[in-house]
Amino acid sequence: MNNPQDEVMEQVEENVQFPEWVSSFLAETFFEKCGNHGGNQKNEVNRYCISCNETSCRYCVASGHHKDHYVLTIYRHVYQNVVPLTPMEAHINCDGIQPYKCNKKWVISLTPLPHNGSGSLMEGGGACLVCKRKLTDSSSYQFCSIACKVSASRGEVEVPEAGEGSSAMQEDDEEPGNGQGRRRRRSRKGVPHRAPFSSNTPIV
Repeated sequence: MNNPQDEVMEQVEENVQFPEWVSSFLAETFFEKCGNHGGNQKNEVNRYCISCNETSCRYCVASGHHKDHYVLTIYRHVYQNVVPLTPMEAHINCDGIQPYKCNKKWVISLTPLPHNGSGSLMEGGGACLVCKRKLTDSSSYQFCSIACKVSASRGEVEVPEAGEGSSAMQEDDEEPGNGQGRRRRRSRKGVPHRAPFSSNTPIV
């Protein structure tokens, strides 16, 4: 009897083809300062032009350089780069990728979300079929990010770890006392002892 997870992976490998620009898109670094508009405020690189296959900032787009091009806007969610689901669906097959709510918009993550507490990395049901991160709705979705589904389509099992910001989020969210992260439950050096109460002791 075939494993349902293996069947999903096989179907993705056989039926899903991603355009060439997706690999470049996933490899890009976003939210750095734009080199062409360094003197402007809010000049973070958070746009990706599919037509030019390059990143840009809001001023690059407003200048008309990408007029009539297909441009995606990148957002930050849980210290991770995400893209709105609806415009992304117009360019790639997003079926099976778990969406998340960000500023009242459904978004999907570019790369695996950071681990969140113990048990977030798991085998079998309830986990992303590629990176094994825990899914909030495993009955409807099989992948936690675009990168994971792309890896599955190529027959790959492992994907790169999330970025530096994600690692920081992992440490901050660790529960105290599990031996990980920066928050640790401090143990008392000793049990404090109160002086015995005496009726002769004046009450101040």
